[in-house]
Amino acid sequence: MESPELPCIQFLEKSHMIITSHYLNLEFSQDITTLVNLLRYKAVVQPSKVAFTFLEDGEIKKASLTYEELDRQARALAVQLQSLGVAGSRALLLYPPGLEFIAAFFGCLYSQTVAVPAYPPRRNQNLSRLQAIVSDADAKVALTTT
Repeated sequence: MESPELPCIQFLEKSHMIITSHYLNLEFSQDITTLVNLLRYKAVVQPSKVAFTFLEDGEIKKASLTYEELDRQARALAVQLQSLGVAGSRALLLYPPGLEFIAAFFGCLYSQTVAVPAYPPRRNQNLSRLQAIVSDADAKVALTTT
């Protein structure tokens, strides 16, 4: 079974996004009903606070993301997804464990794209599992680091 060709977006580590003044004027106490609203709120109120830390082997701190960094990365990816017109459809997330997955997941939420997580294929690995996921998910795009 041959998997369909999917557009692929490479994770962008650095990008610049500005939170609009309209957004800053929101009454957050009444608007925090979704993960997107919560992240936006935290990015404004506690921008330099660490949101996520990735521990290598579950013990060694490898990398961290602040709320502002996570929001910026997620918004940048959301813009790319919106430009592809995939809102409402599915995106296959092919990420190894790490912070890039979290940013991609939130990017999907921001763009109203359904995230379908799966481990990326490894060398000499049978691709039938991944092909089944691609077929079942009917993903319109695949996101990955490489």
